[in-house]
Amino acid sequence: MKLSIPSFIIALTTSCFAGSEARIYTDDAGVTHEFNGDKAQIVTFAHMAVALHHLGMEGDQIIGTYGEYANSGSDLDFDDFSVPSSFPADPEPEELQWLSKIDNLSPGCLAQWCQEFDLDLLKTLQPDFLMIHGYRQSPWAISAIVQNVTDMGIPIIYNEISMQDEIEENLCTEEAFEDCHGKSMIEVIEQMEEIAIFLGTEIPDSVQDDKKEMCKAAEEFTKNAKIAHDKGVRALAGYLSLGTSYIADPRTDMVLRMFEELGAPIMHYGKCTSETCTETYYWEYLPIEDYFPCEDRDTCAHETLYPVDFWLYDHRTTLIVTTDEFAQSFPDKAIVAKQYAYWPIGGRIISYKHATEILNIVGSELGKAEKLHPETSCSADIDVSSVAHKKIGLDGGEYACFDPQFHNQAYKDCPAETSEASIHGHAGFFYILTITLFSLFF
Repeated sequence: MKLSIPSFIIALTTSCFAGSEARIYTDDAGVTHEFNGDKAQIVTFAHMAVALHHLGMEGDQIIGTYGEYANSGSDLDFDDFSVPSSFPADPEPEELQWLSKIDNLSPGCLAQWCQEFDLDLLKTLQPDFLMIHGYRQSPWAISAIVQNVTDMGIPIIYNEISMQDEIEENLCTEEAFEDCHGKSMIEVIEQMEEIAIFLGTEIPDSVQDDKKEMCKAAEEFTKNAKIAHDKGVRALAGYLSLGTSYIADPRTDMVLRMFEELGAPIMHYGKCTSETCTETYYWEYLPIEDYFPCEDRDTCAHETLYPVDFWLYDHRTTLIVTTDEFAQSFPDKAIVAKQYAYWPIGGRIISYKHATEILNIVGSELGKAEKLHPETSCSADIDVSSVAHKKIGLDGGEYACFDPQFHNQAYKDCPAETSEASIHGHAGFFYILTITLFSLFF
């Protein structure tokens, strides 16, 4: 049958641009989700909501949040969201004001980890999905209510933010842990974007700008990392206290992975051999007596267990570690010299925009740090972006040499500039196509 000109053009346009009716996404619990509608409505963790908001998702899709608005230890004023907190990883005032307009299933959580979750409100909201996250297949804070949600018939999208499997059909459980390795922040950010598209969000042009800013920040961070390496500076990440501190395994945190994959000289955990020290997949438990080798900590601050020149302190301890009082009781040379920067454990707001902020803040401080302890050698030829490194790591106190060939280029893969000529070029193509079609038929 011969098509008329208008019908032919409509058919051509439809075949070129029409998408499939159903969108599919397989989550980190191995569950494949399907959605046929325009925009899915979800309930999710407050900080995940902000990350999705950075990707263009608005309150017509995020109809409820759960969990804390701010990080544990934050000084956020819950009576006045116009005042920013001291924590860079907390949502900005305008983001908090946006969150406050969305139904809150955990109004008592505020700035502390808690398990509050209003199941009755969830049942009333009836979202298309509950989107949750966790570590090693363990949902953050709300594992106790997962079965209740399932019984309601509400599908759960699970995001694993610490580990991923090498064998696609395996999950990162205790039984299959040997097949798992740490995720880097860029991988989780891209996964968030994939989820947003699955949920029907139209990604705005501002996200391209956010990607470009992240690329610039990654390049600048790498320059500062090189400066630190050249000086012999070594960094260590941990949750510090005057009792037992917890030294982080850089293989298993997305932000520490990002730092190491962009060249930061981060020492690996596991140097303590005392019976009082223990290791988990994430932490080395390090009593203060094992870190300082003598009772008079001031006199032996130069020979601590780890030769730390720069601390990446768990951001939950910001208002403690950065005080003069802490430095007096924990007279580590880097703490006394204020050579440190925050480390937002677990990423919190997982977006291109937040990654840029992290890299800019930490990179500038790292580049200014000076070597405070005797020199130690780095480990050469370590592919810090490889699966093997993320699974095996280095011995306690060791760190990888600066080697750009092994850096994670995904952080520097900037979007190409879309020129005005290119836009006009596409328009011109369709104009020429239309004229050609008319000439063929007439």
